[in-house]
Amino acid sequence: GTCHLPHGLQTKIRVLAFCPDDEAEEMLKAGADVAGITDPLRRIAQGWLGFDRCLATPLIMPQVMKVARVLGPRKLMPNPRSGTVVANLKAAIKEAKGGTLLEYRAEGEGEIRASIADTGFSDAQVLDNMKFFIQTLLRARPRGASGGGGAAAPKALIPGTPSPGGGKETQDAYFLE
Repeated sequence: GTCHLPHGLQTKIRVLAFCPDDEAEEMLKAGADVAGITDPLRRIAQGWLGFDRCLATPLIMPQVMKVARVLGPRKLMPNPRSGTVVANLKAAIKEAKGGTLLEYRAEGEGEIRASIADTGFSDAQVLDNMKFFIQTLLRARPRGASGGGGAAAPKALIPGTPSPGGGKETQDAYFLE
C-alpha cells in the first residue's frame, strides 16, 4: 500500500515516467528524471535500472508489459494498487518527488518494514509519522482480520539506520490510537 507521511523523508527519488515519446519533455519539466517509452524500454531490456519508482498511464501499460519480467521481481512494475498507474502523470511525479509518499508491503508473518523517519527528525516528527503510519495500516487491514481493537500492531521496533535490528522497542502500540 501507500500513504503520505506528515513529515516527508528527504531522500532523492529517481522517477521514470512511462509516457508517449511526444510528452516526454513535458514530464521532464514536471520533475521526472527519465521520461518516454521507446528509449526507456530499450534501456531496461538491456539491464538498465537507474530509477527508484516507475509511473505510467493506463494507456501506455500494454507497452510497459514488455519489460514486466525485469521490473516485476524488483518491485518496480507500475501497478494501480500501489498508485503508480495514474491518469495524471504530472501530479504523480510531483507527489513521488516530494518525499512524503511511503510505499510499504507486508512480508511473511504479517511483518511490515518501512522507513518512517530520518535521523534528523525530532522525537515529535518521528511520533507523528509513526502514529499516521500505524493508523493507515489499521484502516487498510481487511475486515475480519484477527486482533480487533488495535492489536494488529502489538509491537513496533524503531532501529537506528546502521543498526542490525537493535533500537527503541515498544511492546504496546495502543498509545498510538
